Amino acid sequence: MEKRDGTRRIEKLFNFRPVLFAALFLCLGILFYFFYHFCGISALWLLCLLPLAGLPFFFCRTREKAWKTACAVALLGCFFFLGFFSFSLQTSTFFDCDRWLGEQYVTGYVVEKREYGSRTAVVLDGLRIGKERVSGKLIAYLPASDGENIGLCDELFLHGKLGATTVTAENFSLTAKSFGDGVRLRTWTGDVYVTGKRFDLFLFLRLRVEEAIDKGMDETPAAVTKAVLFGNTDGIDEGLYENIRRGGIAHIFAVSGLHVGVLYGFCLALLKRKPFEKLPKLGRFVLLFALLFGYAGVCGFSASVVRATVICLISYASSLLSVRKDFLESLGLALMIVLLPTPSALFEVGCQLSFAACFGIAFLSKPIGQVFDELQKLYRKRFPRQLTREQRKLIKKGDTLPLSVGERAYRAVASFLSASLSAQIFTAPLMLQAFGYVSGWGMLLNCLFIPLVSALFSALLLLVVLACLLPIGFASVILYLPNAVWSLLLLLFQTLDFSSFAVQGLTLSAGALVAYYFGWIFCTDKFNLKKSFSYALVGVCFLAFAITMVALNV
Repeated sequence: MEKRDGTRRIEKLFNFRPVLFAALFLCLGILFYFFYHFCGISALWLLCLLPLAGLPFFFCRTREKAWKTACAVALLGCFFFLGFFSFSLQTSTFFDCDRWLGEQYVTGYVVEKREYGSRTAVVLDGLRIGKERVSGKLIAYLPASDGENIGLCDELFLHGKLGATTVTAENFSLTAKSFGDGVRLRTWTGDVYVTGKRFDLFLFLRLRVEEAIDKGMDETPAAVTKAVLFGNTDGIDEGLYENIRRGGIAHIFAVSGLHVGVLYGFCLALLKRKPFEKLPKLGRFVLLFALLFGYAGVCGFSASVVRATVICLISYASSLLSVRKDFLESLGLALMIVLLPTPSALFEVGCQLSFAACFGIAFLSKPIGQVFDELQKLYRKRFPRQLTREQRKLIKKGDTLPLSVGERAYRAVASFLSASLSAQIFTAPLMLQAFGYVSGWGMLLNCLFIPLVSALFSALLLLVVLACLLPIGFASVILYLPNAVWSLLLLLFQTLDFSSFAVQGLTLSAGALVAYYFGWIFCTDKFNLKKSFSYALVGVCFLAFAITMVALNV
């Protein structure tokens, strides 16, 4: 879109990014079908799209511009309906299970196991109900005594009364993961038998790794290591885990962009070594794909790992093809790749937090970084740098002085803080809405633990792999250092209570979220507006957010 003064074009209001806008309209189509199917709104609301589609044509002054606008509107409309129909197809497939309800005999193999006190939940794939092969998965709740003898890859035969997974508009955010994974059926039974073992390469590797960790580390460090590497938090003491959550760093146990990003950085460093530099571009991409795909498989191809893997592969492919990188376009492409096969991922808290953090960095890291630059300039103005004779000579010649050690350190810290703060600004309302609180300790603890986890993750993964390759008796020696490091770090959460300082008990609405995010977006340079007008829009958005919050919570 362009701003105009009379008939004279001034400048574009914003840069139209086709992939990003297509992804956003894909999301709008998914949202519309959700409200249509689960909330019962009328399809006649689609007529509101007509004036929205016609609005851009008011900015067209030439036939060429009108043609380009028509193509863009058609593209966005196609992606809107693509989101609508893809989610409708997923929904109709998920609920098409009435003929299997009731007393049934079921066989399948275990792909996931969860502990719930007196109950153990196992997720079965490869289902056969009676003699019929069935798509999707089943979750079976068993007595804990039965669950003790069941592991991953075990083939089970069970008898029980099958019910459909309950999915409503009210609980959809909680059941979105099960919806996306196709866990359509559930049963409570104690009539279960292990009939064999099914070989699954990724589950086999996962079991081998967990065995090495259990043999080589103490109970709590072993549980934390498995949580960091694979996202399995079942073994962590409930009180310890809750305190870590209240500290705002439980996301280190949700295998996602942080973990895959660190592994991606390690792989890039590895591919720059001489033995790999001679490989063709396609060979290097295939090798990177195999490493990231293998890790995603061991993690069970969880949605968060797949999302992060897709973003990393897109980034690497762009660099190999010398394509000009646009972070927002890359995010849009990753969002489409994630949502097209599984539209319900849009409602998963993990997906929302992952992309909110990425969009926060894309929008706010630069403006926040500029604030740090201004602070540095003010400091230098108040405390000028003491120059040596050689440095004065360089300045007289018109050369630029190299950065001092302190300035390089300041820039590194400022860059990290800009990214961390921008990500937390965009994820804070989602955290409040999903979990009911936002930790006041989050910023401080994230600044401490994120660099530590990033530095330790690749080394930890290498040591665990080494412990798996060697005889299991060497595991305690190889994993001695990680065991000691985790024991030391966990002392902080075992001795201090982080639940005392948090924002909690507030209610958010969709309107408040829209006002909040647009308020921050207008703070950036993504819109070519006069500063006074931008400031006015920022003020209006944050005022609307404040008024809405007061109305909802007072």
